[in-house]
Amino acid sequence: MKCPPILPTETDRLRALSEYGLGDERPLPSLDSVVRIAARIFDMPVAAVNMIGSDHVFFAASVGIGEVDMRRDVSFCAHAIAGDGVMIVPDATRDERFHDNPLVTGPAGLRFYAGVPLVSSCGQPLGALCVIDGRPHPEFSRDDADRLRELALMASDRLELRRIEVAAGSAVRTERPDDAAAARRDTAELLRLADFDVLTGLANRGRFFRLVEETLAAATPAAVVMIDLDGFKDVNDTLGHAVGDGILREVAARLERRTGEGDTAARIGGDEFAILLRGVAEPAAVMAVSDAINDDVARPIVIDGQEIHVAASCGVALAPLHTKNPMELLGNADLALFRAKTDGRGRSFAFEPALRMEAAARRLYGMEIHRAVKAGEFLLFYQPQVRLTDGALTGAEALIRWLHPQRGLLAPAAFLPALERGPLAATVGSWVLDQACAQAAFWRRHGAADFRIGVNLFAAQFRVGDLASEVIEALDRHGLPADALELEITENIALGLDEVVLDRLGRLRAHGVGLAVDDFGTGFASLSLLKSYPLTRIKIDRSFVTGMLTSGKDASVVRAILDIARAFDLDTIAEGIEEEAERDDLLHQGCREGQGYFFGKPMPASAFAEAFGIAPAFHHAPARREAM
Repeated sequence: MKCPPILPTETDRLRALSEYGLGDERPLPSLDSVVRIAARIFDMPVAAVNMIGSDHVFFAASVGIGEVDMRRDVSFCAHAIAGDGVMIVPDATRDERFHDNPLVTGPAGLRFYAGVPLVSSCGQPLGALCVIDGRPHPEFSRDDADRLRELALMASDRLELRRIEVAAGSAVRTERPDDAAAARRDTAELLRLADFDVLTGLANRGRFFRLVEETLAAATPAAVVMIDLDGFKDVNDTLGHAVGDGILREVAARLERRTGEGDTAARIGGDEFAILLRGVAEPAAVMAVSDAINDDVARPIVIDGQEIHVAASCGVALAPLHTKNPMELLGNADLALFRAKTDGRGRSFAFEPALRMEAAARRLYGMEIHRAVKAGEFLLFYQPQVRLTDGALTGAEALIRWLHPQRGLLAPAAFLPALERGPLAATVGSWVLDQACAQAAFWRRHGAADFRIGVNLFAAQFRVGDLASEVIEALDRHGLPADALELEITENIALGLDEVVLDRLGRLRAHGVGLAVDDFGTGFASLSLLKSYPLTRIKIDRSFVTGMLTSGKDASVVRAILDIARAFDLDTIAEGIEEEAERDDLLHQGCREGQGYFFGKPMPASAFAEAFGIAPAFHHAPARREAM
């Protein structure tokens, strides 16, 4: 058994812990709801807030705990406080730190643990919020870790209030009578600061969550509007944090003006806000407020003479219509916000039960993806790309599919969100790259001499290893010329890329690999991408192509994209062409290539080869972890 480390700041840490007035016999009731919520959200039998003393552990709050060994040297939480992220132990019997730990081998039978440190206001780790189970959980995802971290922030807020209350009591007892009033005033100011965001003056996360709990406990109808600023990170990175802070203050002021008497606006994260509307029971009324918020935020913001545009996405949930549970209400609003952001910028969406089912499906798919990789259930389909002048085949886009043993063939929309957020995205992305290159090389050797293959990249592939070296090795391995490969990235992926990644893309372009931006025009920073990235092609998004014959706005967007491409000396390809008239219109405007159902649906390699008169497909290697 590996004993937990003693931190270099242990003396300061224990001094900070003593300021909270906690101990074995003094739990903190305000944390009870946090551990209950944690146990329910993750469907775990045990959840606890464990405080780490000098040689033992004690509970500030817990649910499902029986008699356990409370020594510090066997505590999982004592390991967790040594890090700054979520410590996840999927199966303790397979972890060299814990496989022979008494909590694992003894009556407690601990197999799974996930815990996140709770940090004092001065940065000292006090303990951890954790969830525990007697069975392993290899599927605990990044989204799950984020939710646990959110609950830990709530717990830390309540611990900080406890510290201030303890300090206030101590000050009043020890001060001279003539200083007691000053001490109480100082304490009141500390309590106020603990409840409000310093930058914007709005209620902070902790206060907002408590107000939601109090409102629902009083059986008052209420609604929560979760608000996230679209494109704020790009503005912040481009114009600087001072401008970013100014945007946040102005958005906060607009939200506060939008709230009525008795309502509360809060800043609950970096660019995340929320509004609690009390006494509102009708969805239409809440959606009207949400739509008005979108309009308010969309108005230009002028800072230091610069006119800046941001947008907001909003998620709405109501009590008691959707739930009477405060944490579920917040979770429902988050699910609605997720849908709103998926649908595009500046949207509002109200919670509906189907969203919870979709979230459960994403979680289920996240669990099953591990099995799918091991069992080789992923495969590639190919959608033809053609020259618009004569319909000649120029290449194909490789598209992933999942042949699920129970659900049959699944399109990417069913599982990509879970795959992209999970730990296997880079692994699967490497397999897609390898198999697509192998297929393209085979076809070029057997009748399609100028064939080009397009491969979509996951964001995770930019964070793991050296993408440029991986791509070049794949080309060499299959004897594929560099100009026969086109890598596709979306605008949203590109927003998060740093200088190191740009350098790797530059290496790939210098090597001769094509670089295309997918879904062009649907994201936030299209024009800045063209200036910064070594691109070779723009892919016109299908949403504009589909509407270009009936919508003047869509037609204008298509014309503008083609003009931009010509100005930047970039090739173009239009996606989603389904009618001859669309093909003709695009050709007339100077678009060179297209893809869509008019030319062919995505199809297996064998069907693709038969349709275009090229050699039968070679046998693909399945997407197994050991094959990558």
